[in-house]
Amino acid sequence: MLREILALASMFIKEAKAWILVNIFFLIIFPIAMIFSFRYIIAGDMIYYLISGTITFQIAITGFVAVPQTIGMDRERGRLSLMIASGVPAWAYAMTSTLVNNIMAIASGFLIIGIAALISSLGISPISIVLLLASLMAGTFQGSMIGLALAAKVRNWRLLNQLTQLLGFGLTFFAPVYFPLGAVPKYLLPLAMLEPTTYIAQAVRLSLTGSYASLIWDAATLIYGVAFAVLADKWGLG
Repeated sequence: MLREILALASMFIKEAKAWILVNIFFLIIFPIAMIFSFRYIIAGDMIYYLISGTITFQIAITGFVAVPQTIGMDRERGRLSLMIASGVPAWAYAMTSTLVNNIMAIASGFLIIGIAALISSLGISPISIVLLLASLMAGTFQGSMIGLALAAKVRNWRLLNQLTQLLGFGLTFFAPVYFPLGAVPKYLLPLAMLEPTTYIAQAVRLSLTGSYASLIWDAATLIYGVAFAVLADKWGLG
């Protein structure tokens, strides 16, 4: 089984290389542009919202978009059915797909922190790095489980492609990601608490400040992810 998983990982890495220009843009160029452009109009602690929002966007793009689109493409081309028919368990395929994408998202998160530290006054303590790693792991888990559930539920490739892009961008810019949760009007707060990116953004921002309260949001993020993992398992990928 280990050999099959390594072969799947190699396949997904090759697929990522095929989309190298898109990956470079969203994982490297976009974060640099966001931080470099907006740091001039953001003062004080608001820089943490810019950084955490950009990291959350990376997780959303990876989990809500890349994961389901990769699975949908493999299913559309018949490759997923062929792999399952040849004896590759669906769980191994799903786990490897999400793992490769999650590693890229986590690496992008730390890249963003490095960029921010170089071109802004962002101060990061050692405990912040540890808490951030925990938040990134929880966030990428949640994002990839939502991606798996989307791929399992929506079987039409064109619809899946459109829906994932709408969710990836919509749940970033129409949620309290780049601004405080307290700024959300009370009548919209229940809706904000239904958005998965809300939990990721709060966890990441608090981790950057070294606050252990980020662990509470990490736990909520994981619970959200487990709920979608159950749905993905119920609907199946094949």
